[in-house]
Amino acid sequence: MALSIASDERPYLAVCAFGKAEIVGENRDRWLEKISFRYGEEDGKGWLSHVVTQPDRVVIVLKPERVLSWHYGRDDASRQDEGESMVTQT
Repeated sequence: MALSIASDERPYLAVCAFGKAEIVGENRDRWLEKISFRYGEEDGKGWLSHVVTQPDRVVIVLKPERVLSWHYGRDDASRQDEGESMVTQT
């Protein structure tokens, strides 16, 4: 599986992770709770109260085998143009 997250504004930032993914079957609500409070307790509680009522909501855990990232504010574009690897973890 591949997962990519990127910004829409300058400086462009992105990360792509590749690896094995698993859908969490047991303890879904516990995982959702862990995820929710990473964004602050108040906002997390509001989000959590909504998503736990969605029976089709799933949690996917990705164990990355390879990660690529770039931050064009650090001149990563020139590194890429020169053919340097953007691998940040193997």
